Amino acid sequence: MDPRVHVFGIRHHGPGSAGSLVQVLDGLDPAMVLIEGPPEASEIMPLAAAPGMRPPVAILTFPAKSPEDAHFHPFAEYSPEWQAILWAVRNEKPARFIDEPITKKEVPDKPSDGGPVEGDGEDEEDGDAAQEAHDDEEETLEPILHDPLSHLALAAGHSDGESWWGSLIEEHVHAPGVFEAIEAAMTALREASDEEDARPSAAIEREARREAHMRLGIRKALKEVEGAVAVVCGAWHVPALRARVSVTADRQTIRGTRAIKASSCWVPWTDTRLATASGYSAGVVSPAWYRHLWSQFGAASDRTGAVAAWQARAARLLRDEGLGASTASVIEATRLAVTLAAVREMPVPGLAEMRDASRSALCHGEEAALQLIEQRLVVGERVGEVDENAPQPPLLADLTRQQKKLRLKPEALGREMALDLRSKAGLAKSVLLHRLLLLDVPWGTLMDAQAGRGTFREVWHLEWKPELSVGLAEAVVHGPTIDQAAAGAALAKGAAESDCGVLAELVRKCLLADLAVAARANIAHLQAAAVGSASVFGLAKAVSPLVDILRYGTARDMPAEELRHLVLSLLNDICAGLRYACHGLDEPTALEARGDLAALDRAVGLLQDEAMDDQWPVTLCGLVEDGQAAPILRGFATRLLYDRSDFDAEETGLVLSRALSAAVPTAEAGNWFEGFINEAGEILLVDDNLFVIVDEWLVRQEEETFIEMLPLLRRAFGRFDPAASKRILDRVRRGAASGASVLVDDPRAAAAFARAVPLLKTILGVGPDE
Repeated sequence: MDPRVHVFGIRHHGPGSAGSLVQVLDGLDPAMVLIEGPPEASEIMPLAAAPGMRPPVAILTFPAKSPEDAHFHPFAEYSPEWQAILWAVRNEKPARFIDEPITKKEVPDKPSDGGPVEGDGEDEEDGDAAQEAHDDEEETLEPILHDPLSHLALAAGHSDGESWWGSLIEEHVHAPGVFEAIEAAMTALREASDEEDARPSAAIEREARREAHMRLGIRKALKEVEGAVAVVCGAWHVPALRARVSVTADRQTIRGTRAIKASSCWVPWTDTRLATASGYSAGVVSPAWYRHLWSQFGAASDRTGAVAAWQARAARLLRDEGLGASTASVIEATRLAVTLAAVREMPVPGLAEMRDASRSALCHGEEAALQLIEQRLVVGERVGEVDENAPQPPLLADLTRQQKKLRLKPEALGREMALDLRSKAGLAKSVLLHRLLLLDVPWGTLMDAQAGRGTFREVWHLEWKPELSVGLAEAVVHGPTIDQAAAGAALAKGAAESDCGVLAELVRKCLLADLAVAARANIAHLQAAAVGSASVFGLAKAVSPLVDILRYGTARDMPAEELRHLVLSLLNDICAGLRYACHGLDEPTALEARGDLAALDRAVGLLQDEAMDDQWPVTLCGLVEDGQAAPILRGFATRLLYDRSDFDAEETGLVLSRALSAAVPTAEAGNWFEGFINEAGEILLVDDNLFVIVDEWLVRQEEETFIEMLPLLRRAFGRFDPAASKRILDRVRRGAASGASVLVDDPRAAAAFARAVPLLKTILGVGPDE
């Protein structure tokens, strides 16, 4: 290798590596800095030094034609690559990324040299975006490649590679010689890895391509500058970049792939996504702890002060959460951490010593309090910020503006937020969150199931995830601003949809997002779909969300007359075809239809239309009397008519007796009864008439018929809530309100009842000991 090239192997997101690297660069003063990273983003590297950049941040690279194949490249302020960029900007030296660009495999018709070409005869790998989500991760199935730090730690007599490397390298700033030591260690590891298993794999092939691109990038830099060239890369790659490999061999390695056009921008990242626990294999266990270390490296040589500062922050955190943590406890925790380091022959306290000291002196052994410290001060909860002048995808830039305007700060840790829709600010926040949902960017999840139903209150769970930026990049095809894109997405979804239930839900979402034009367009789509729909229950699924909007409102402007006309039109079509739609249904379909029927009955009650209030009971009566309709639906319709007081107790009893007579097949009778009962445990307890109807029918059964129906009864009653089942059993024991079949003051009846209790418990799903 050219003596002008200086390769520095680092640990991604390592503060000790970063501090040592800055010292080396200051002494070397290279003419150019090359960094392992996405070459598509070299032009935006200088923005890292912009005043509004606040790590953690990431470079997002995404192909213009397929944003879903986006790659993230995260940086913390203590990431060596980040510090290398800042050094280059500060010293006005050129810098660029030299890793493999986003590529696509190509398979030519004929290999030009008669030999195999990469990818020839192989299918392109699926899931490249998921596998390459973090471009600096080590992707391999080989043991040493998968976790080289653990192998080094084992060689040094330690079991935990992360903590060993952290205490040895990342918790201190070292002399320049540390990079030579790291290179020697990695060279030995790579030699052992080659001997361990030389079988080719997709991960090894990709790594070879990456290193070939880096070597080509180094050669190009040497032609452009006269002075030294500094190369900053993951320590694992150093031996490969030092190796003597010809230009021809490197070009052959990357042959069969081509770079595809991609865009890059800076986006916010989070502490939680930098953590290993997030699944990021190049992450670190303790992002917030490493930030603390980085902030202390340039302060003073008195590390005891750094220990005290961190323990003081831990105490302040506990006090903010209502837990006791005195100044004396902070002093004791500091002393204990320093003492533990001395006992363990550590030069300064590391994370393990700090954790043990906090647990003992601040948390008094309470794991819950220690978990709070772990979450806030070890892992961290910071969400980074990008300078407002940095170019961003249009939707991400618009969202950033609206977040600042509404004071709606993105946070990595989930939190609940209650909005009062009567206030302008609360309504604006709600509209923004609903529009993002239309764009499939779920920053917020609506927690309150009744939200939007006239309560003028919504409860949201907010949690910002960096990958939501990708969703915004994808959604830009619908428009350059959040409101335009949400409207465009809603229009596109409506135009492609024919299911009435889905279209009705889309109309509701448009109204909640205050997109009146899109709502009207989708109302028209829904009307057209309803005309052509052959499914009555498909129409039924559309009614409930529309009636909810009409009945409860949305705190937004809405086309109420158009909606009401559409709902009544749908209900008239449903009433005309309901009984016929219930013919010939299998059991799973009938059970689903029962839910639709329940929603329809509720919707009619909420609509409060006089004509429909008259028409709906007639429709249900037709269903009850239609012998070809599914039994479970006939039974449920009977129950609805009873609940609506259209059937009195006597009429209900007659219908039940006919439906469950001996002439009716047992299976059909059981299904009818299941539909009639419909998980009505609580209602049986408070409705004496309904209790008596069911009780008297059961008592009238002949023994043979009763035994034959036991499985069906068990299924019907077994759906009750366990508490309701026990209360029903108690009521039977006491006797019904009228027409009692068991009277506990009759000794003979009491004895008979005692013999029947085990069977009753089985039917009701009550345990034998309850």
